[in-house]
Amino acid sequence: MHLISSETTFAASPEVVFDHFADHQKFAKIFGGTCTRVQEGQDEPNGLGSVRRILPGPLAFEETIVAFERPHEIDYAITKGGPLKNHLGQIRFAPVAGGTRVDYEIRFESKVPLLGYLVAAALKYGYAHGIKKVQAELAGR
Repeated sequence: MHLISSETTFAASPEVVFDHFADHQKFAKIFGGTCTRVQEGQDEPNGLGSVRRILPGPLAFEETIVAFERPHEIDYAITKGGPLKNHLGQIRFAPVAGGTRVDYEIRFESKVPLLGYLVAAALKYGYAHGIKKVQAELAGR
């Protein structure tokens, strides 16, 4: 099992930060991918039950939103495609002085031996670089 975790602080309210992460297209851009919604959620388009297709280069997979509580948490799991299994992404939003703290964890196993280490490294790198742009964007609001 691979675990990636990050704690990031944003100079914006939990509602603003949550909305950014809940937007499928904006979320995919953090990692340098593109995204389309293939199924709307139960109560709102990107909410609980929503399915998004992520296209990071030549690999395509689908993620389903499995928990969605505005503005506190978003959980998602890969439900179709890709080289990963038992995948769960958990994002938590908490108010802090001057903004919002985001605690983000991704857990997964790889279907292919050793590939999980490469995927974990790519996710860490992509998030570390992409999230800086989001911090700058949201600080301007």
